[in-house]
Amino acid sequence: MTPRPAAPGRRAAGWAALVGVCLAAGAGGVATSAPADDKADVDRRLERAQERLQAQRQRESVLTDQVQGYTDRIRVLESRLAPLRARSARLDAELAELQDRLAALTSRLAVERARLAAAEDALARRQVLLARRLRQLYVRAEPDPILVLVQSGSLRDAVETADVLEGIADRDGDLARSVSRYADQTRRTRDAIAEVRADVARSEARAEDAAVEARAAKADLEEQRAGVGRLLTERRDLLGSVRGDREDIEAEARDLERRSAALADKIRSAQGLPSAPSGSVATGTASSAGLVWPVNGAITSGYGPRWGRMHEGLDIAGGSGTPIGAAKAGTVILAGWSGGYGNLVVVDHGGGLSTAYAHLSSISVSVGQSVGQGSVVGGMGTTGNSTGVHLHFEVRVNGAAVNPLGYL
Repeated sequence: MTPRPAAPGRRAAGWAALVGVCLAAGAGGVATSAPADDKADVDRRLERAQERLQAQRQRESVLTDQVQGYTDRIRVLESRLAPLRARSARLDAELAELQDRLAALTSRLAVERARLAAAEDALARRQVLLARRLRQLYVRAEPDPILVLVQSGSLRDAVETADVLEGIADRDGDLARSVSRYADQTRRTRDAIAEVRADVARSEARAEDAAVEARAAKADLEEQRAGVGRLLTERRDLLGSVRGDREDIEAEARDLERRSAALADKIRSAQGLPSAPSGSVATGTASSAGLVWPVNGAITSGYGPRWGRMHEGLDIAGGSGTPIGAAKAGTVILAGWSGGYGNLVVVDHGGGLSTAYAHLSSISVSVGQSVGQGSVVGGMGTTGNSTGVHLHFEVRVNGAAVNPLGYL
C-alpha cells in the first residue's frame, strides 16, 4: 500500500511514532529523525506562507475592486464634465462674437462722427462767408437791378454777379442739407450702437451668470476628479506593492512545497520505500476502501478546520500539469468549471462513494465516461481559489465530505 501522508492534526503523533520505530531499529533511525523534524518545520512554514498568501490575495482583490471603482467614478465625472466644458466654450464664443460686433459698430460710429465734424466745419466756414457777404449787401442796401447793371458796366457782369450769388446760396443750401443728413445718419448710428450695447450688456450678464455657474460646477467636478485620480494612483501603487508581495510569497510557497516533497522522498528512502517517478500517476496498492492515491506528492494542507472554515479535503503538492489518476474505477458525473474549485472532476464509484479532483489545469474526461483506477482525469493546476499549484482531493460518502486519509 502506498504510504499515507499524515494530516496536520496528526503530524506530531505520526512523527513521534516514526522516530520511535527508527530508534528501536538502531542507528538507521537516527538518520530519519532529522528529515522528519525538518519536514514538520517546512510544513508549518508552508502553512503560514499559504495563510499569508491567502490574505494577500484577498487584499489584492479588494484593491482591484477599489481601482475599478475609482476608474468608473472618473469615467462618470468625465461624462459630466464634457457638457459643462462644451457649454463654457459656447458661451465664450457667443461673448466674443458680441464683442466683435460692438467693436465694428464703434468703429463705424467713429467714422460717421468724423464725417459729421468735417461737414459741420465746412458749413461753419460757408456760413461765415455768407454772413460777410450779406453784411456787405445790407450796408449797401438791396441792389436795384438797374443799379447793378450800371455799376457793373455791362449786362453780362450783372448777370454773372447774380449767378454767383445764386450759386453761393445753392452751395450753402447743399452744405446745410449735407450737414443735416450726416447728423441724422450719426444719430441713427448712435442709436444702433446704444441698442447693440444694451444687447451686449444683457448677453454679457447672461453669459457671465452662466459662465460663473458652469465654472463653479466644472471646478467642483475637476476637484472631485483630481481627488479620485490621486486615490486611484495611490491604490494602483499599493496594488502593485501587494502584487509584488504576493508573488514573493508564492515563490516562497513553491520553494517550501519543493523542499517538503524532497524531504518526503528522503524519508521514504530512509524507510526503504520506493519514490514514485516524477510526473507519474501513482496507484500503488488499493486500501481497504479500494482507493489509491491519485498522485504522489507532499500534503500541504490536511482535512479539517483551516482559516476559520472547514477544509474538506487534502491539498497535495506537485508540478503544473502533473497527471492526476482516478482513485478508483467509476463513472464521471461532473467535469468542468465549478467556482472556487476551478476545473473540477467528480467520479462516482457506487455505493454512495465519490471522489473529487479540483484546481485542475486541464480536464481529460467527460461526464458519463467510465474510468479505470489510475486513469488520468486531468492535470494538476491552480485554477479557481487556489494558493498555488496543487491537487485538492476530496472523498465524499453520500455527498458528505469525509477525511480522505481514512480511505487511502
